[in-house]
Amino acid sequence: MPRTEPRGARRRLSVPVRSRRFWGLQATILAIMTLHTLVLASLGGRDLAGIPAPLTSSLMLIPVLYAAVSFGAAGAMATATWATALFALHWLVVHRDPVTSAHLWIELVSMLVLAASGAVVGQRVDAERAARTRTEHALQQVAVAEARFHDLFEHQPSPVVVTDTEDVVLEANSAAHRLLGDAVVGQPLVLVAGHTTGDLLARDAPLPITAADGTVHQYMPSTHTLTDGNGRTVTQVVLADVSQEHRRREVQRAFTGRVLEAQEQERLHLSRELHDEPLQQLTYLTRNLDELGSDPRLPSDLAHPVHEGEDLARAASASLRHLIQGLRPPVLDDLGLVPALRQLAETVHGRAGLTVRVRTVGEMTRAPAEIELAVYRIAQEALTNAVKHAHARHVALEVEIGAGLVVTVRDDGQGFDLGRGGDGGLGLIGARERAERIGASLAVESRPGAGATIRVSVPLE
Repeated sequence: MPRTEPRGARRRLSVPVRSRRFWGLQATILAIMTLHTLVLASLGGRDLAGIPAPLTSSLMLIPVLYAAVSFGAAGAMATATWATALFALHWLVVHRDPVTSAHLWIELVSMLVLAASGAVVGQRVDAERAARTRTEHALQQVAVAEARFHDLFEHQPSPVVVTDTEDVVLEANSAAHRLLGDAVVGQPLVLVAGHTTGDLLARDAPLPITAADGTVHQYMPSTHTLTDGNGRTVTQVVLADVSQEHRRREVQRAFTGRVLEAQEQERLHLSRELHDEPLQQLTYLTRNLDELGSDPRLPSDLAHPVHEGEDLARAASASLRHLIQGLRPPVLDDLGLVPALRQLAETVHGRAGLTVRVRTVGEMTRAPAEIELAVYRIAQEALTNAVKHAHARHVALEVEIGAGLVVTVRDDGQGFDLGRGGDGGLGLIGARERAERIGASLAVESRPGAGATIRVSVPLE
C-alpha cells in the first residue's frame, strides 16, 4: 500500500499566489516604498532630523515576519525578495543623490537580516504546521480505525461484551444485547450471563447460556485481555454460537452410544450362548474322553487317539473361555471392575508373558455397571496396545476409587509421538467415545522410547 502524506506537507514550499492577503501584503510593501520615495523627494534629499536613513528597511521586517507567520518560509522569502527588489530599484533609479558606502552597507545588512529572519521564522512555522498536519492526519487515521473497529464490534454476529477488572460489563454489541437483554451494560457478567469471566477463561467446552427470551443456547467462549484508551485493563469476551454443532455432536454421541450399547448387548448375548452350549458340550466331551481313556477295557491301539482327542477338547475349552472373557467377562458383572481387571492382567500375562502389576487405592466399591464396562474396555485396549504395538515388558495398572474412579495404565514400551498425530496402536477414537459417553476424561501421555500412560477419570458423585 503506497504511503500517503498530508496535503499540507506537499505544498508547504509553494508561494501562495492565490491568496488575496498575500498580494495585499505585497501591495502594502509597495505603498510603503512609494511613500518612502515621495517623502525623500519632498525633502530634496535632506534627511529628517533624528530619523535614521535605514528606518524604512527596518520597518519592512514587520510585513516579512507577518508573511512568515501567515504563509511560511515561501511567503516570507517571496515578500523579502519583493522588498529587496523595490529597495534596489529605489537606489539605482529613483534616488537622486549618490548612495554612500555606509548607507549602502546598512541597507544591505538590513535586507540580509530581513531575509534571514523571514526564512528562520517561516521554516519554524512550516515545521509546526507540518507537525500539526501530521498530528491531525494521525488523529484522523485513529478516528477512522476506531470507527471501523466500532463498526466491526457493533455488527459482529457473535455476542461480544467488554468487562473491567470487577467483572462489570462496560460495552456490549447488538448481538450481546439481543442475547442478554438491553440492560446488560453496567451489570456484573455473572448476573446477565450466569458465568464469570474466570469461568469463561477456564472453559474449554461449550457453555450453556440462557437468553433474555428464556431459550438456552450453547456458546464457545473466547477471551482477550487488553488495555483500553483510558489505561484500564479490560477483558473482551466473544461468544461463538455452537448450538447447532452441539446438537449434532449430541446426536452423534447418542448414536455412538447406541452402537456401543448394541455391541455390548450382542457380546453379552454371544458370550452367554457360547458359555451355555458350546463350552458345556466341550466340557462334557472332555469328561467323557477322560473316562474312556481310563477304562481298562479300551484297546491299546485306541488309547493314544482318545488321549489326543481329550487334549484337543481341553484346548478348545480353554480357547473358548478366553473368547468368552474377551467378549464379556462374567466376573465383571458378578464381582465388579477390580476383580475383572485382575483376571484380565492374569490372562495377558498367561498369553503374552507381560508382567502386569495391579494396585488399588481406596475402598473398593461397585460403580454403575455402565461405567465399569466402559473403564474395563479402555483398560483392555491399553493392555492390548502394550502387547501388540508398544512391545512392553512391564505394565502398572492402578485403580483409585474415592470421589471419582481413576484407572491408570502405564507401560515401559517404545511409546509414540503424540505431536505427529500418532496413536501408538491404541484405538483412541473408540476409547474417547467410551469416555465421553460416561462423562469421563481420557488423558494420553507418551513420547518415543519412554512408554505410554493412559488415564481415565470418572466423577462418581
